[in-house]
Amino acid sequence: MADHAAAIRGIPRWHPDTLVRETLSTIRRFGWAVTAVGDGCSCGDSRCAPPDCAFAYTTGLALHSIPDLVVFGLDARTACELLNELGELFHRVDWRSVVDGRTELEVHALEMRVRVIELVDKSDMLITNELFPNHPALQAIWADELGTFPWQTGYVLQPIHQPVKGVPDTGRAHAGGPRVVSASVGGGRVESCRARRRGPRE
Repeated sequence: MADHAAAIRGIPRWHPDTLVRETLSTIRRFGWAVTAVGDGCSCGDSRCAPPDCAFAYTTGLALHSIPDLVVFGLDARTACELLNELGELFHRVDWRSVVDGRTELEVHALEMRVRVIELVDKSDMLITNELFPNHPALQAIWADELGTFPWQTGYVLQPIHQPVKGVPDTGRAHAGGPRVVSASVGGGRVESCRARRRGPRE
């Protein structure tokens, strides 16, 4: 994960909570950590109850001047892949332009497009709130199988499947349709885009 050696100087050396200490260790090794919360609980506390909707969130992107991220409604593996992919992307692409531009992202972790919105309710991000309480966060929102987002007409999922805990900018769409940014790097994708613009070869 990009350039985390300098960033880790800003985190505590120790914490009394075991899970927070493990997260700090992961941040030191990789630059940030992803915590997935679902049906299973590893703490053994009988008071723990599974969330209504599984989710995952990052801790430590704040050290890279990037808001931490959360996503709801995906299995743990997919959610972790998505959040890591977005974390890498926001090291190359300004997150502000993605949010402000209502940009739809094509990612490897999911077949559907993703939008990123400013998060209002950070209460589920327990470890992030412990370590970076005043840092902003973003929510990754994935489209349904029809390519529709929760705030658009025709969205087929129920709110419990993907709670929206931020405020999407649903203002006027850009002329020419939505902006799309691909998380891919390298020539393969660029060449295929150029080929589509040129049309079929004769």
